Amino acid sequence: MNDSKTAAPRDFDGLYKALVAAHPRDALRQLCGVRLNGEDVILEGPTELPRQRSRQTDKTFLVHHNDGAPTDVYHFEFQVQRTEDFQERMVYYWASLALKYRSDDHRIHQVVLWPVGKGYPGRFRRDQAQLDYRSINVPDDLDPAVLLDGPLAPLALWSKKPPPDLVERVADRIEATDAVEEQLVQVELSMLVGRPLANEVLKVLQRRGMSNVLEQSELGRQILEKGLEKGLEKAREEARVGRVGTMRKALHAGYGDIDDLDELAQRLSGSDHDGNIARIVGGAKLEDLRS
Repeated sequence: MNDSKTAAPRDFDGLYKALVAAHPRDALRQLCGVRLNGEDVILEGPTELPRQRSRQTDKTFLVHHNDGAPTDVYHFEFQVQRTEDFQERMVYYWASLALKYRSDDHRIHQVVLWPVGKGYPGRFRRDQAQLDYRSINVPDDLDPAVLLDGPLAPLALWSKKPPPDLVERVADRIEATDAVEEQLVQVELSMLVGRPLANEVLKVLQRRGMSNVLEQSELGRQILEKGLEKGLEKAREEARVGRVGTMRKALHAGYGDIDDLDELAQRLSGSDHDGNIARIVGGAKLEDLRS
């Protein structure tokens, strides 16, 4: 059903960061299976790691527990495509986090989301070193029914086993979101799924009177404009075909089954349709019409 092959990898990273940052509890529950109580405190950790300022984790959250349990450090990475150094970077991230958060009162959890799938399996081995992390292929590993019950609903658009009412339910979640900024993130992310599914989401949101939000979305606006141009082009083509049909009927009524009926109808409707119809009705000679 989806067309993820056409999805641009342009800003999966930024949109995933914004979505997870706005809903850390939902992200931890739906992506990591973490059950938090109301007393747990979630703080956004630093993304910049020590010693190498050019390397940053995508998102890090600290979950402080009031029962004396060690603080959980959740490190999220969002990766569209495999790269040769990705797993080594995960080792680097883990080591940097381990240096910052000592083992006596911290537990480190690493989670990688692959928005369009085909990610590494989450296990790295080299020489005497090994690292295990949670690797989530969004199209295969996430339950769309669970996603659709929360603000991470747009991720369900990539599911390989979507429910029949997928688009309507994604639109439900977008419409139910109070903050316009969060709606824009959800809309932009939905547009990355590619056509025709993105077009379906647009149509539903338009039908629900959310054109004002779509117009603020860069990708949504682009698809709307392309859709409008396509609609105008279709209307122009239908009008042209209609003019040719009218011209053909007029020629046939005036001159019968002439050999070049279709060709002449095309030419006369393309030059001066109304004027040529008047000439035919007025009894113009066929030779004059052909000249």
